[in-house]
Amino acid sequence: MLLRGPALLYMTLIVNVFMSLQMLPGEGDGANLLPVTLYAAALAAKVFLTPGNVLRGVEAALDVRRMGLFTAFTAYAVMSAVLLPRMFAGLVEVIPISGGSFDGPSLVQPRSGNITQSGYILVSYSTALALSVIGSREDVRRHYLRALVATALALFATGLADLVADRLGLSTLLDPFRTASYELLTDVETNGVKRVVGLTPEASAFGALCVAATAALLLLRPLYRPGWERFIANVALLGTAGMAILSTSTTAYAGGGVLAVVYLIDLTGRALRPGAIGRETVKLEFVLLASAAFAAVAVIAFAPHFIAPFFDLIDRIVFQKSASMSYYQRNLWTQIGWGAFVDSGGLGVGFGSVRVSNWVVAILSSTGVIGGCLIFGFLVQKVIASTRSETAEVKCLKKGLGLWLLPVFAMALFAGTIPDIGVMTAAALGMLSTAAIDPGVAGKRGELYAAAATPQISMK
Repeated sequence: MLLRGPALLYMTLIVNVFMSLQMLPGEGDGANLLPVTLYAAALAAKVFLTPGNVLRGVEAALDVRRMGLFTAFTAYAVMSAVLLPRMFAGLVEVIPISGGSFDGPSLVQPRSGNITQSGYILVSYSTALALSVIGSREDVRRHYLRALVATALALFATGLADLVADRLGLSTLLDPFRTASYELLTDVETNGVKRVVGLTPEASAFGALCVAATAALLLLRPLYRPGWERFIANVALLGTAGMAILSTSTTAYAGGGVLAVVYLIDLTGRALRPGAIGRETVKLEFVLLASAAFAAVAVIAFAPHFIAPFFDLIDRIVFQKSASMSYYQRNLWTQIGWGAFVDSGGLGVGFGSVRVSNWVVAILSSTGVIGGCLIFGFLVQKVIASTRSETAEVKCLKKGLGLWLLPVFAMALFAGTIPDIGVMTAAALGMLSTAAIDPGVAGKRGELYAAAATPQISMK
């Protein structure tokens, strides 16, 4: 965390794989301090300790076209965490975030979840704001792309470690990385198949992370330079895609379906835009897709017994999901959360007060109509934002990240238990919120955390 250069940016994304590692001794009174929180806070601190970046951060935070809506949402979320639980104390029924996953509903009151969730959203916001300040630099964009590859490789490696350790009966070797106080579902099987969870609390969390990493590498693939960089990115892409399948997570499979549609849209867009980055590989990608589709149809038609177990697995975890206890429990959380939104008159019951299983309901039940309009407006703004004044590379990056948000938030609709967007998504939103700058300035090398418009001597 004390190193100069890009190491901190890399580690902020990589440590997202350690989602079950408690950094506090003991149980931490139910509060879990994860590595990503520490690294993201350090990254934001290092950025804003650089002379001139505080003023640039204030400018970005107040600019409605960049971070203004996210700033307003974060301020309102923290205020709601303080006021609303006291306003509706004893009047509205919720499933509290700070309780156990199988605890029944209870009445709203100020809890530790209001404090911890406020801290999480402040860290996520600070990460987005920091990258909105430095993300317009060409060297920062390059390091960000490579950090995504490193994160995908870390996911692949931890997934393999979980799979191999289980097969060899050495699962206890991973226990030092599974110290969080919340419930950990690390030994669950489906149809006799071990659900891969990596170093996350459960398969749905690991699968969603893998799909998010796969989506990022797939949609941003044209930006990786031909040669070793693109080869390693392709290996990481295939690795995380395989881990997403092995997670046997309904959330991951749904996100994968949305990703397939988004990828076809992106591929068609590249084919129709003259001069688009990655247009030279469009024909090859179409050929590979057509070949894969033909091979799948051939196997189904001539050797269905080979894929029958896979279809049985899909049927069980997707089409029979509604018959599972997990589905019933999560659906109950969402129903109670929606009831809290209605019973509060659309105001919400406070950020961090309610646990649900749908991110949209989490936002509405926590921050009400006001918070919902702010954060949903911010996300829509980033997805449809114009990139006409940007360079070709920045256009490709922002279009790719804008499309990346679609499968990520589609998965949040299935399994988003808390209103915080997370550091990885916040980093992408920060990159989408960078200001358009002169290409000549953007091309100058400089220290990673230096101001975007100030030429600096390169620091290795």
